[in-house]
Amino acid sequence: MPKVTIYDVAKKAGVSAATVSKILNGTGRISQETRQRVLAAIEALHYRPSMIATALKKHQTFSIGLLIPDITNPFYAGLARAVEDHALAHNYSLLMCSTDNTAEREERQLEHVLRQQLDGLIVATSEAMSPEILTTLHHAQVRVVFVDRVLPNLPYPVIATDHYQGSYLATRHLLDLGHQDITVFLEPLSLHSSLERLRGFARALEEQSIRFDNTSMFSEGFGVEAGYKLAQRLLAQRGTASQLPTAIFASTDQLAIGALQYFHEVHIAVPEHISIIGYDDIQMARIVSPPLTTVAQPITAIGQQAVELLISGRTLMATTVLLPPQIVVRASTAAPRSCEA
Repeated sequence: MPKVTIYDVAKKAGVSAATVSKILNGTGRISQETRQRVLAAIEALHYRPSMIATALKKHQTFSIGLLIPDITNPFYAGLARAVEDHALAHNYSLLMCSTDNTAEREERQLEHVLRQQLDGLIVATSEAMSPEILTTLHHAQVRVVFVDRVLPNLPYPVIATDHYQGSYLATRHLLDLGHQDITVFLEPLSLHSSLERLRGFARALEEQSIRFDNTSMFSEGFGVEAGYKLAQRLLAQRGTASQLPTAIFASTDQLAIGALQYFHEVHIAVPEHISIIGYDDIQMARIVSPPLTTVAQPITAIGQQAVELLISGRTLMATTVLLPPQIVVRASTAAPRSCEA
């Protein structure tokens, strides 16, 4: 079956191709009767305008890109959904790529998305974003907004959660319950977000004159498996369950869930023996046992604001917008075992 063209629509509607084009592009003065006749012809013929032709005429593709570390990470899956939904609401399509937290794959994926002549790009950086990538973005002259992971001195706008405040709130929650022996589980410290969460954690302890050193800090990759391994290392370091800290602040929900899994396997009760608080408020945090107390990131707001900024047409300035997180108290935190009635 031959492809339907704008000329087929014009012939069926009894108008010129130029009139059809004006109606499709929302330009010119066209009578309501003519407009309805053309729209009826478009529907009857199942005509779909060529996106390539539209892009050439308007110098727009109505497509944006999203570069994220790992689509299997529930946080980034949620971010991707927020970006996609808001882009679609503005008639933009989304091209998404995962970088697997490696600079090499990030470079390859970036080259791929830039070849698509997108109208803009939203970037959540990998663990080790190379300077070459920033150079590539600069030469591409594409509109860019960074989200979630902040890099110092970025020449682009950034929209992220206030990770310092989030980790401070998480630690304050544990302190307010009476905990003093608190360990922190972190993703790699090469990440700015990890450093900010460590800084907020340390600040909350400092305010209570609680000593913090490297023996209370563990870092091991990403995901549930990493959290499981960190819990193993913690128990091995302390020797026995009775010597464990009374609480853990895990800087992601996945790390927290891995720790929950390990402690369940070795019959260490949460929160009766050790409290655990996570960070992100992914969907799984609500259904694990016990349901996880966590810090909720405003994922939807981050995605929406990134899209709005990208398609606004405004000049993009090198500014950082930090959105406030919130504590979500569930059943994985309680008073420390030494303070129980």
